[in-house]
Amino acid sequence: MLIRMLLSLFILQRAVAIQPKRGEKIVMSSSTSTFATWLSTNSAPAASTKPSDAEMQRLLEEERRRKAYNEGEERRMKEYIETVRSRSSREEFGSLPEDQSLNWQKRLIDDLFDPEFYERNVHPVVRDHTKPVRINVSMSLYQILEVDEHSQSLSVNVWMVQDWYDEFLDWNPEQYGLLNKTIVPHQQLWIPDTYLYNSETLEQKKTESLMNAIVSTGHWANDSLGARVQLLFPAIYRLSCKMNVRFFPYDQQNCTFIISSWTHDKSSIDYWPKMDEVNLKNMVRNDEWEVLSFNFVRREVYYKCCKEPWVMLYAQLVIKRKPLYYIVNLVIPTSIITIVAVTGFFTPTSSSSERDEKLYLGINTLLTMSIMMLMVCNQMPSTSTYVPLMSWYYIGIIFVIVTGTLMATLVLAIHAQKQYNRPLSKGVRRLVHNWFINNCILEVPTSLIELWMEYGIVDATRSSSNELDPIFKGSIDPVSQMPPDPTRFFRTVSMDMSNSSVYSYERRLASITQQYTMHLKQKQSERKIVRNVSNAREVKRQKLMRSDATDMEQDFIAAIMPLTTLKKLCALEWEYLANVLDRILLTVFSSITLVFFSVLVFFDYIHHHFE
Repeated sequence: MLIRMLLSLFILQRAVAIQPKRGEKIVMSSSTSTFATWLSTNSAPAASTKPSDAEMQRLLEEERRRKAYNEGEERRMKEYIETVRSRSSREEFGSLPEDQSLNWQKRLIDDLFDPEFYERNVHPVVRDHTKPVRINVSMSLYQILEVDEHSQSLSVNVWMVQDWYDEFLDWNPEQYGLLNKTIVPHQQLWIPDTYLYNSETLEQKKTESLMNAIVSTGHWANDSLGARVQLLFPAIYRLSCKMNVRFFPYDQQNCTFIISSWTHDKSSIDYWPKMDEVNLKNMVRNDEWEVLSFNFVRREVYYKCCKEPWVMLYAQLVIKRKPLYYIVNLVIPTSIITIVAVTGFFTPTSSSSERDEKLYLGINTLLTMSIMMLMVCNQMPSTSTYVPLMSWYYIGIIFVIVTGTLMATLVLAIHAQKQYNRPLSKGVRRLVHNWFINNCILEVPTSLIELWMEYGIVDATRSSSNELDPIFKGSIDPVSQMPPDPTRFFRTVSMDMSNSSVYSYERRLASITQQYTMHLKQKQSERKIVRNVSNAREVKRQKLMRSDATDMEQDFIAAIMPLTTLKKLCALEWEYLANVLDRILLTVFSSITLVFFSVLVFFDYIHHHFE
């Protein structure tokens, strides 16, 4: 106020001292009664007088002098104002101590938050109270604390930033020691009632730690927006998030933060994201979840209660689970247990007690799978709309265990048929005795082959003459096709191969010995069949009266074979059939288990490839 009074006085003094220099000198006469009379008296001589060249030169010179004088006076006026301002400041604060006279911060806070001029409950708009306050919101994700699939909630630690302009809070930094910003407690100024709509905790003190606000002057911007207020605070939000665990443990979750004012619509507060993406540079990496994206979306939502819309900010957090933990601790152990159980089910055994233990193994494995599935279900939400991928895996494994147990029971029943002394039927024998079964699944035992060949149940596999060794081929009787005496024959063979190396000698001698043995057994079985045919004709004639060809064949074999040999044949045949079924079921169920394991391990790649 003192500066303005001194400035006005100075301007008035200079205006009186300066007289106009244009035309004739104008003199206000004391007899002039009216402005019209004065104007006619003083303007007529000026209009009728025409200046000469000398007079024009004089007038131009005076004009230049006047401009120079005015510029000097303006410069001196600025210096005078600065002197008066500094003198006024010293006079105003000269009575204070030296440490307090320099405390511009305290003076600024006292002036800004003077109760006569500022009210924290009033909308911070001065010129147009209908204009909404624009709130710019930004967020930084610091840490993902917990993802609870069972309760379908997410806990995160974030850093929130809100900034706006308060028209009541502004100052000239030149009057406060060039102080451009200050920090004040949030209780002293107006702050928006920003709230997380889908928060599971209603108390703001438990989620947001509001402390101080940064107030920056808007004097230098000169945009009449007021001071810029920036509110920074950390927050721990626990919000509800609908979990989709259909592809667990390869699931991907999309959790949305709904941020807006609880009581102000768009006419009062207008929210805008400061950046489209949430800052992830300071985030602590999570061992279980990977952040794919975190973006802001602004939407205006209308409610039935109000005419104006509410401005909502949707911060969409997309996270993806890392499946390594579940693969190592659940999938691989389950697959190993299943394969071991299946191998135990269908391992060929000869005694009934060993086969009975397979049933106990199947029941124990089934209980183990049920417990592991229960552990997985406790981590997933209770839903009836879909079955998670991991549940499908355990259902498949349980199905394999149950089916394997039933098949093991069936094989056990087949193996027990040997006690009835009934040999295999011709059709079943044809199924288990063929090239594919012998070479790819299980080879027929030598003792069973000998019995089959001895009693003519199967045709003897004759080696062609080209496959026989020349030494053995030359020693066979051309008429009876019987091999020679073994002592004389092998002495001759040793003499013929005496010049060969040790390795060649042993291999060729073993081959000749095998050919000699097989040829001798074939001739002996042919002779035995001829002797037993006469005894079997009577049984065959009686069975022709029946219609069951299978029983006829089985009784025919029983008639031509001694009881001890028949028991041995039945035991070997039924045991061989059970072993063949064990080997086939072992291959099938092991393949199914490996397929389940491969699909679950490489599901992410398969899903993205066919998506």
